[in-house]
Amino acid sequence: MKKQVLTNGILPKIHMERPLIFLLIVGALIGVGIILSFYGAQLATQNLTVKEENLDPGSSMEVIVELDPSIGETGVYGILIAKFEENMIYASVFDPLGSQILLKTVDKESTEERFKIGSSGSYKMVIENAGLEETQIVVGIGYMPDRNTLSIGIVGFYILVVGLIGMGGIGVYTIRNRRKEKFN
Repeated sequence: MKKQVLTNGILPKIHMERPLIFLLIVGALIGVGIILSFYGAQLATQNLTVKEENLDPGSSMEVIVELDPSIGETGVYGILIAKFEENMIYASVFDPLGSQILLKTVDKESTEERFKIGSSGSYKMVIENAGLEETQIVVGIGYMPDRNTLSIGIVGFYILVVGLIGMGGIGVYTIRNRRKEKFN
């Protein structure tokens, strides 16, 4: 095997090109992954009605949204809670006729639940704070995104992971080559 020699402290051109090409490819993968992840998240949440409120102890908030089963048969809501107290936040969903179709005790800081959209009209979600402290709550309710929409974000996430693994691989490759050159 031919021994490569340093010329004026500069590595031969071939050793500089390979990591640079890998770095550009991995950088592109990371960029594409980030863009697809954000785009997928934006598509998934664009049809949600979102409300944020500080909920005092013993009080409730309502979110009303118009839903139609001809557009989507499954509804979804998501709740984010800033100061979480176990078994102190309750979520209810009512159909256009006023019948309660879902009642859930929120058991973690971030909760998502699906429900069937049976008829067209105004669906109401009620969040109650039975705790002893004021709690900041963010609620989103609307149609469950379709599989294609969700897959964009998932594919973006996997591309991002591959790019990050590639970045680690480039680091290992570069370190190994520098050690080889150091000992040669």
